[in-house]
Amino acid sequence: MRFCGGKSLAAGGGSMTRAWLLPVILSFLLVSGMILSVKEVGHFSNASDQLKQQEEAMAETDAQQTQEQPTAIEETPTTCLDPSGPQPYILMSLGRSGSGSTWQVIGNLSGMETPSDEYTGGSTKTSIEFFKEKGRDDKWLVQYLCHKQRKYRDAGVVGFKWKPYEPIFNAPAAQAGLNTISSLKEPTIKVVRLRRNLLDVQISRRKHTLYTTKAHCMKRDLKCVQDGLITSLDLYTGEMDKLYNRLEFLQAHEDRVDKLLHEMNVPHIQVTYDRLYNVDGKGGDIEEWEKVFSFLGVGPASNLTHEQLERGMKHAATHPPGHNMTLSNYDEVAEHLEGTKFENLLHRNIVVCDVVRANVIV
Repeated sequence: MRFCGGKSLAAGGGSMTRAWLLPVILSFLLVSGMILSVKEVGHFSNASDQLKQQEEAMAETDAQQTQEQPTAIEETPTTCLDPSGPQPYILMSLGRSGSGSTWQVIGNLSGMETPSDEYTGGSTKTSIEFFKEKGRDDKWLVQYLCHKQRKYRDAGVVGFKWKPYEPIFNAPAAQAGLNTISSLKEPTIKVVRLRRNLLDVQISRRKHTLYTTKAHCMKRDLKCVQDGLITSLDLYTGEMDKLYNRLEFLQAHEDRVDKLLHEMNVPHIQVTYDRLYNVDGKGGDIEEWEKVFSFLGVGPASNLTHEQLERGMKHAATHPPGHNMTLSNYDEVAEHLEGTKFENLLHRNIVVCDVVRANVIV
């Protein structure tokens, strides 16, 4: 990666690289809109075992964030959902895929942000426990959504985040929940299916396993943002064979989830993190967000502006825009992924010096 004055970033630059890069990256994020002042609403087997360990660490980190803790839900008939009430929906994605920020924006731009909770579990272990406790219960999902509708009557949407771990494929209560979603018409329960670049998922998991930085940073919390950026530099992916196996495992799992939703006729829409938040380093794609709101039937389904989108985001970006900044072994990763089905996951040769020189006002 080439910087101003011909400086280059070599793999394994270490702390010296971090010290030199941080002010440049902060300046870049400031001018590109990833860090903003707030005037708005406050922005196969080895791989499987390793991923489960990562998930447990991620769940422990995320548990430190403020979330609504699910309360006991009274028995409720399946007719309790109010067609004229807030739209019930589920945000379905793997961990470290941007679900927290996406939940926030959808809520803010559709009327009111409601607390985010991973009701079915934030890791494989807690998901297994959740569905084991539910047994063959076929009413758990609609009961919880009814509870949400009653509690947040002024919201545009209500629901929860469902991380689709292994139980989604075989647990009786999970299958019953999906059947409920596919069959209920008044109102329809909708699923927003979010996927992220799997290399970024792995990088984020590694970062939050190695460091105790917050899962999300508010835009005005510059200390949090700085810590997040520092810990996002010079990360080592691990051995190439293991990295490739993890990517294979994740892709196979994500594809199985998509196939399941299709086969069970679950009303859903597919969106990607990259299009929602970072298209060629220029921020989110307005049309991708409008697609979400059009599907949900609430919020700005047309004529959405970047200013509105900005006001809906409380979280700041805490990662550099290119893998050549993030990865200490970028060249090694690029060489091993070249010519494979994962080649397109690598964001190459992001140059920031010209952007900073042209836009930063001292």
